[in-house]
Amino acid sequence: MRTSIIRDLAILLVIFGCIWGIISFFPLFPEKVELLSIEKEQKLGETYLEILMKSADFREVESEEVQSAVESIGLRLENALEDSEYTYNYVVVEDEMINAFTLPGANILVTTGLIGFSGSAEELAAVIAHEMAHVEMRHVVTRLAKELGISVLTSGDQFVVGELTRIMASTGFDRGQEQDADEFACALLEDAQIEPRTLAVFFRKLKEEQDNTLLEKFEIVSTHPNFTSRIRYVLEYVPGEDFEAVPLEMEWEGVQDQLQNQEESE
Repeated sequence: MRTSIIRDLAILLVIFGCIWGIISFFPLFPEKVELLSIEKEQKLGETYLEILMKSADFREVESEEVQSAVESIGLRLENALEDSEYTYNYVVVEDEMINAFTLPGANILVTTGLIGFSGSAEELAAVIAHEMAHVEMRHVVTRLAKELGISVLTSGDQFVVGELTRIMASTGFDRGQEQDADEFACALLEDAQIEPRTLAVFFRKLKEEQDNTLLEKFEIVSTHPNFTSRIRYVLEYVPGEDFEAVPLEMEWEGVQDQLQNQEESE
C-alpha cells in the first residue's frame, strides 16, 4: 500500500511538473496585448484629441513661442529614438495643474502649470521622455483596453471618448509600467545627450511639495506615486563613459515669461 501511495504521489508530481512547464513556456495570458495597429491607434488618438479640445476642460495655448519650445524639445528626443512607428504631436494646454499625459496615437499634452514648474528645458524634456516611453511601450492603449475593453475604447461615441480622455488625464499607470517608463526615459535622454538624472531632479522637486499647501495643484503627484524609490532608481542610472550632455538651445526663462505674460493679458 505504501508503494502504491508513493507511486501515486510520483505520478501527481510528474503531472504537476508538466502543467507548470506548459504554463511557463506557453503562457495562457500574454504579458503584452497588441490590440490596435499603430495606424488605427493614431486615428483613434486624433478623435480623442479633437473631442478633448472642444470641451471646456482644456484650451490650447496660443503662444507660438511656447508651443515651438515644447516641439523643439520633443524633436530632440524624437531624433534619438530608434525606429519609432509614431508621429508625435505636442499640445500645450492652459491648466494650472502640474501635469503631462498621453492620449492614444502619441498625442502628448503638456500643461502650462508643468512648464511654469520646470526649472529648465531639460526638466521638461525628462518628463516628455517619460511620456514618450508610455507611447513606445504601448502602455496607453493596453491599459485602457484592459480596464474598459476594446469595444469601449473604439466606440467613437463622443460622450464615452470625452470621459476616457478625462480618465487618462487623472489616472496613472501601475508601478511596473512606471518603472519601465523611467528606465526607457533615462536611456532616451542619454541618447539625446540630455543628462538622464534630470528626471530625478524633477521627481525630487515634486516630492518636496507633497506636504505643503500647494499639493492640490500637483496632479502628477497623485498619478505618479512612490517618488522616493524612483528617485533612487534614476540616480543609480549611470550614463556611458563617452556621454556628454549638450544643453537645449533656448532661453527657458524667456519661454516661462512669455507664458506668464499671456496669462496676465487674458
